[in-house]
Amino acid sequence: MGRKQHTSQEALESLPLPTPATPVARVIDNRGGGNYDVLIASKSDPATTDTLIVSLPAKFRKLIWVKKGNFVIIQLADETSVGGKIGGEILNVLFPDQIKHIKSKGLWPEQFATSSSATATPPAESGKGAAADEDDSDNDDDLFVNSNRRVQSSDEEESEEEEDGSTPPCGCGGGHHR
Repeated sequence: MGRKQHTSQEALESLPLPTPATPVARVIDNRGGGNYDVLIASKSDPATTDTLIVSLPAKFRKLIWVKKGNFVIIQLADETSVGGKIGGEILNVLFPDQIKHIKSKGLWPEQFATSSSATATPPAESGKGAAADEDDSDNDDDLFVNSNRRVQSSDEEESEEEEDGSTPPCGCGGGHHR
């Protein structure tokens, strides 16, 4: 098995557990160049969070994609390291089944208890019935909208067709459509 295949398989199938040196963190921003801003539980007050910059190792960069809101397990950098802005390194990107495993062991941080419910629970398991899932399929709010195109409502399209009754749909002027 090649390095890439082994690395991606290990990331998907492993069930990592957090420790004090490798806590769970939530990604809040992508800084570029494999660096991310994350929230971790504060060492001084466990009820609050601190922001930290962490890096994604090169072996994961083309294999695993990290988005805002993802949960990760990080390795904290030594506090004795001189001049480093990077406060740690991402060890694992957590997927829903891995989050469930950590919660079942009772190791999930209380700061992320409410925000992880949407990420950790797939829509099919959220407790809705089959009828509710059918209603969700009609909702287009979560579809990607291309901001580079002008949005045209169906009323505008109908009025243009009525005004230009002689122009064919290809917009060529109609010389070859007879």
